[in-house]
Amino acid sequence: MGGSSHDKSVDVTRESLFRELKPHAGYKVRDIFGSIIDIPVTLFRVHVVDKVRTPYPYYHKRYNRVPTVDQCLTDDFACLEEADQQYRRDRLVDMNIVRILRNSKNQCIQWHKHDHEDVNQFCGPLIADYENAAVNYYIKYGELHHSANVTEVFMKQKHRMLWERRHGPVGQEGEERKKLAAAAEEAVKEKNSVSRLREFGFRRYVPKEVHL
Repeated sequence: MGGSSHDKSVDVTRESLFRELKPHAGYKVRDIFGSIIDIPVTLFRVHVVDKVRTPYPYYHKRYNRVPTVDQCLTDDFACLEEADQQYRRDRLVDMNIVRILRNSKNQCIQWHKHDHEDVNQFCGPLIADYENAAVNYYIKYGELHHSANVTEVFMKQKHRMLWERRHGPVGQEGEERKKLAAAAEEAVKEKNSVSRLREFGFRRYVPKEVHL
């Protein structure tokens, strides 16, 4: 069988490995022509254009704030439409804020993932900021479909206010529930006769009004 061209051995010397790399002549020609074209344009921009034109900072497009839905009349459809468009822009802004905080948190955890103490030390503030932003975003936009309009969001906030007025802040037990829980704990501690009868299984001696 005939050998292929790869079977030929090539002697590699130390001098051939560490000799100075000389660029191809075509690179020099390219640099020369590039300088001929670029230098006049750069000089004209630096010494003429930049001196005549005042610097103008770039900002993202700013929208003037419009009345919110609670300030619009029920038959003012133009006001309602402007409020709806403003709500959609605000939702996109809040969504991107949560996304940026989440990416920062994930990058920090990925960097310090090999040591749990480092994660708590260096990523603790980022984790707290992300969780607060996520909770606030859910409070404002949670349980709403993607095409929800500003009226539905306003109704959601109204229902939340009514709930908090009756039951206290969401996520916390109301005063009545706290009182009932404290009374139950106190009754268990006192070990009254009824609870003792229940404890030892003498249910027939317990009045039927207190049967569980």
